Amino acid sequence: MDLSKEDTFEELLVRAGLEDLDALPVRRNPFTPEDASEVLERLMEKPVTLGTFPPRMAAGFLLREVLEHGEVSREELVRRVARFAREQVAVLRPDGYLAWALDGTTQQKVAPVEWKNGAFRASRFELGRFYSGRSGVFRHADAQLRSVDGPPLAEVYDDADVINRSLDGAEDAFTELYHALGQVLSRPTDSLAGLRNLPAGVVALIGSSPEYWGRFQQMTRGEQIRETARLTTNVIALWGTASATTRTLTRALASTEATVPLLSLSSEGVLVVQSVAVPVGQAAAILSSGPGAAIILQRVDDAASSEAAQGDGSLEASTSSGAKAYSSYKSFRRAMGPAGEGKEWHHIVEQTDGNVARFGPRAIHNTENVIPLDKELHARISAAYSAKKLQVTGSYQLTVRQWLGTQPYAAQREFGLWAIENARNGIW
Repeated sequence: MDLSKEDTFEELLVRAGLEDLDALPVRRNPFTPEDASEVLERLMEKPVTLGTFPPRMAAGFLLREVLEHGEVSREELVRRVARFAREQVAVLRPDGYLAWALDGTTQQKVAPVEWKNGAFRASRFELGRFYSGRSGVFRHADAQLRSVDGPPLAEVYDDADVINRSLDGAEDAFTELYHALGQVLSRPTDSLAGLRNLPAGVVALIGSSPEYWGRFQQMTRGEQIRETARLTTNVIALWGTASATTRTLTRALASTEATVPLLSLSSEGVLVVQSVAVPVGQAAAILSSGPGAAIILQRVDDAASSEAAQGDGSLEASTSSGAKAYSSYKSFRRAMGPAGEGKEWHHIVEQTDGNVARFGPRAIHNTENVIPLDKELHARISAAYSAKKLQVTGSYQLTVRQWLGTQPYAAQREFGLWAIENARNGIW
């Protein structure tokens, strides 16, 4: 297809699945959040293939930036696209291969994708994350797509099988997740509780649509796995994650965000996005990975069951991996007891006031986020977070803790795990 008359943003949209040039949005200047919502809807109507998955992740990131930060000039939009080339940004595909985000070209094989610790992973890579290969090795990319200083995840190398995998680009991407999801959905389910081991964002979507949920219950196990894989792939491709945290929307959020992207599911299983005023007081699952976090409203009966705490303040299955969550750190300690001899409880995503307000206490005080660490190791990590590290924050003024508090939940968790490894290896 001749893209010579299109700008780089439109080229990206074509590679992301809008192959019919007539389907491209009108070239408006500036490009507004309303325009971004329209393009997201068009992309969600298109199937995701292995070839379109990487560019669709890039397009989703750019569109969510506009949703969160507001309108941009066409020139600025094109400049933002250029970051993917400058930083040599790659993503993990559902088939376990790394591919370049901008054009979908296959780079190299990693490993089969597995559902592990609340995310789809292949070795040290995670589905839905961006990686920079600019320096000849792959490292995590931050919210601005810049390489994060830290141990390399893998070398960038030529894979002899790359040509064959490139030719397979038309294959439906979601089929690659079929076997991974089959491990956690062992039998047909007729209740949302039976989906507790699946990505929380996908469970919330299914539960938010009574009509679709009715259809889902009548499916065979194979059909349920296939549908779950399709939904998961679509959500990750455009929103960067299929995990979610549940919280009650507050007036504090309404005061900072005039509108938020609302994701829902039609009776036929089609993803729908619309901008809505923040529905204060309602329970919602919040997808957060990079810019433009989306919400999925819960039905009243689901919200009531998810908010029903046990006597010790715990909340069952509030995280995608089925971890127990608590309304406060005090409740967590009362339920879990001491961390062990010579150990202290450590929050991977810190329990700062800002984090608790942004993500909700149960996203912070849960058995997936709070782990026992040796006291000395815990002290080294705390000291590092209180220090000013230019190579981490890019600032002479901010401490690591202050900088980290501005990042989304998934990025904070990834950084927290990396910090633990740094401390264990004597780097910090």
